[in-house]
Amino acid sequence: MNKKGDHIILIGMSGAGKTTTGEALSISLNLPFIDTDEEIVKITGLSIPEIFRLEGEAKFRSYESGVIRQLVDFPKSVISVGGGLPCYDNQIELLLEMGTVVHLDVSIDVLAKRLGKNTNSRPLFTKLSSNQIVEKTKTLMKQRTPFYRKADLIIDGNHSSGDLVKKVIEKIH
Repeated sequence: MNKKGDHIILIGMSGAGKTTTGEALSISLNLPFIDTDEEIVKITGLSIPEIFRLEGEAKFRSYESGVIRQLVDFPKSVISVGGGLPCYDNQIELLLEMGTVVHLDVSIDVLAKRLGKNTNSRPLFTKLSSNQIVEKTKTLMKQRTPFYRKADLIIDGNHSSGDLVKKVIEKIH
């Protein structure tokens, strides 16, 4: 098991900018970047929406759990996890053991705007109207915030990825 402080793990709602920020952070810190959703796609050969449609959310969550457990012993990396991952099977505790967990905290308005641009790649938001996206985001945020609040760092994510990278590096160092 890695010692506390190895990995830098980004958590937050779908649309919070975890992947974009994670990629930029990994470049700035010269560390590998791992996106758990991309790892699941590589393992299964299916897109995330296909997994939800063909195998269901429970199977997707089991894939997430498997990927996270494989990453425990990886060399220090920047890891972006799916929005729901910290909320299932006590995985927030595992993430906290793996390294520094950073919650990108983004307002509902910003999330809804970002999610509305591309609902097709986000299974929990597929075919929802703008109003439904806002309501779904509010519901998920209410359910997930208690888990997200356990993060080592909570960063206001309502900024550009460049600004977020600077904030994360300042807080970590």
